[in-house]
Amino acid sequence: MKDLSINLSGNQVIKDMNFKIQKNTLTTFLGPSGSGKTTVLRAIAGLNQKIAGKILLDGKEIQNLAANQRNIGMIFQSYALFPNLSVFENVAYGLRVRKESNAVIKEKVGAILKTVNLQDKKQSYPENLSGGQKQRVAIARAMVLEPKILLLDEPLSALDAKIRIELRNQIREYQQRLGITMLFVTHDQAEAMAISDEIIVMDNGKVQQQGSPLEIYKHPQNIFMAKFIGNHNILETGQLRSLGVEVAENDKSSFIIRPELFQTNMTGDSDDYIVVSGNIKNISILGDRIEYRLTSDNGLELKAEFLNQQQTFTVGKAVKFYVRKGDIEKVGF
Repeated sequence: MKDLSINLSGNQVIKDMNFKIQKNTLTTFLGPSGSGKTTVLRAIAGLNQKIAGKILLDGKEIQNLAANQRNIGMIFQSYALFPNLSVFENVAYGLRVRKESNAVIKEKVGAILKTVNLQDKKQSYPENLSGGQKQRVAIARAMVLEPKILLLDEPLSALDAKIRIELRNQIREYQQRLGITMLFVTHDQAEAMAISDEIIVMDNGKVQQQGSPLEIYKHPQNIFMAKFIGNHNILETGQLRSLGVEVAENDKSSFIIRPELFQTNMTGDSDDYIVVSGNIKNISILGDRIEYRLTSDNGLELKAEFLNQQQTFTVGKAVKFYVRKGDIEKVGF
C-alpha cells in the first residue's frame, strides 16, 4: 500500500497510509471502531474505487482493476450463503461462475470441505447448520477459488465466545496448512494476538504501529499504543521518580510497567528493583490471573497481575510489590 487516501462523503477517512504484508502470512488490522479497518479492506478488494494512492499485489498495481479482476477473496461478518443451495453448491458457486468442469469442481470442493471438516454436511442446507458451520462454509467458498489474498472482515463477530475461539484457531490452521495470505480485521485484541504473524494497529485513519504481536505489546511506539494494547501502567517522569527511579530532568517521556512483571519478592540484587508499597484497592478475577489495583504510599494508582494459583490478597491489605528497573519501558523506544 503506497500513500493510500480515501474520502467518504467529503471526509478523509484514510490518510496517506503505507504498509507491506508478506506472502503466506496472516496479518491483522486491529483498532477501535471507526479507525478505518474495513474501509482499507474494501479498497484492497476493489469495493471502494474512489481512492488515491497505489495498491500493489505481487508488484503489480491493482487499484484500477475491477473487483472480479483482482483474484482476491473476501469474507464478511454475515455468512452471505445462498439458502436454496446445499453446502456443496454454495462452495462450488464461484467455480461454476468460472465455468470449471464438473470433475474439477467435485475434486476441489471435496478437498476444501475436508479441510474445514464439513464433508459430512455437503448435502445439508444453511438453515440446518450452526453459526460456526455456516462461517466455515463461507471460508471454504472463498478458499476454493485459491485467491492471492483472502480478506476477512470481522468474520467471527456473530459467534458466541467458545465457538469464536475454536473457529479463530481453525482459521489459523487453514492459513498455515494451505499457505494462504490472509488479512483479518478485528477489534478484539486477544483474537489478533492469538492468530497473527503481524498486526497493523490503526486509529483515526492512520497506521499507529505494525509488528509482531509480542513486539507491539512489549514496545508500544506512542501513547495511543500504550493505552490501546494490553493493560499497561503508564507513568510520567515525575511519577517514575517518586518510585525511586532516576530519570533526567529534561526527559519528558512516558514509561510503561506491564502488570504481569510485578513480583511479590525480589529474586536478585535489590539495587535492580523498585519497591512499590501500598494498599489493595480492588481485585478482579480474570480466570487464570488475578488483577490487583493498588494505591501506592505516594498516591499512584497501579495494576499488578499474578497467576490465580499464587497467594491472594484482600482489599485493604498493605502490600509490597517489586519490579525490575530493567523491565520499565520507555514509550517509543
